Amino acid sequence: MHLRSLAPILLAFASSSILAAPHAASAQGRSPSDYPSVLTYRTVHVAEGVYAFITPEERSSFQAGNSVAIVGDDGVLVFDTGNIPSATRSQIAEIRRLTRKPVRWVVNSHWHPDHTLGNAEYRKAFPGVIVIGTSATRAGILERVPTYVDQMRSFAPIDSVMRVRLATGKLRDGSPMPDAVRLTWGLTTRDYAEFMREVVHTTPSAPDLVFDDSLTIALGKRRVQLVRPGRGNTAGDTFLFLPDERVLLTGDLVTVPCPFPGTAYFADWVRSLDALEARHAVTIVPGHGDVQRDYAYVRMVRELIAFTLERARDAVKRGVTLEDFQKQIDFTSFAARFAGDDPVRRDAFSSFYVQAAVPRAYEEAKGETGAQGEKSAP
Repeated sequence: MHLRSLAPILLAFASSSILAAPHAASAQGRSPSDYPSVLTYRTVHVAEGVYAFITPEERSSFQAGNSVAIVGDDGVLVFDTGNIPSATRSQIAEIRRLTRKPVRWVVNSHWHPDHTLGNAEYRKAFPGVIVIGTSATRAGILERVPTYVDQMRSFAPIDSVMRVRLATGKLRDGSPMPDAVRLTWGLTTRDYAEFMREVVHTTPSAPDLVFDDSLTIALGKRRVQLVRPGRGNTAGDTFLFLPDERVLLTGDLVTVPCPFPGTAYFADWVRSLDALEARHAVTIVPGHGDVQRDYAYVRMVRELIAFTLERARDAVKRGVTLEDFQKQIDFTSFAARFAGDDPVRRDAFSSFYVQAAVPRAYEEAKGETGAQGEKSAP
């Protein structure tokens, strides 16, 4: 769960009967038990000595990001550490089964808790480990992550109401609960119950080593390139590239089932995605979601982000209010491309992308207009 995500999910709670009802038919016969627990992950052998721990696809915000272990000649580097302590410990045990070499480096792609709260588990397991991140990542962990558990607890009243309505099978207005709402709320309450037992045991732990441009680490003969392309999903994202294997780890610059833009800088994000494509990777591990074997999904993410900012700039130029812009912008074609008829992905696209992206892009466009005005003023 990202600190930025509670507002969208609370809004989604208020309107999810509207969001999900048109797709209720595709949810018939499906239940939360059809989806893997948020406490689980799958290990994918990405390349020789490269293992991705792929977490379940984000559907309720209460989940961890992907983590990747890279085994070198004299040690291991881990990219992102999750926020489910038991899963992180399980991944550490798996690394030890794969190699006797110690984890010498941990890299945080950005500050969001679901990619960094496992740092403390690696420090316990490997006392000499060095944690690396950008200055913005370090600042975010120190300044914003300490409020994380309390923010997660603040969801409890909504969770209680959801459970009551699920038990009655009726929405607030007394109407029957559509299948898609039953499925998405069922997943949310199940994920929250599993998730909260874990996150109360986490402790923020910031990077020791800070860089703000690029850094190359030698794992024996294996070269690991760390790059901060600029702002993107946050103010200080890092991606990792293995030039010999052409493997790219993106952090939350790329996420499945949709982008998570609550702390994003849209114009810079587009440029950062271009920097990813310039690496010509053959294997891409996103911050959330399955391993990609080409840039098709990255390009779709870029198109969506650029579209949102372009529409926001146009709205600001025409003097359209944020409220009216929210009503006018049409994501129908993108929702179909990112989610198809899957009710859980549909709900995720609306809750995680649309409800966060529209005000964020609008404010960015307003800021651009103000900056231009200041430059042109006498």
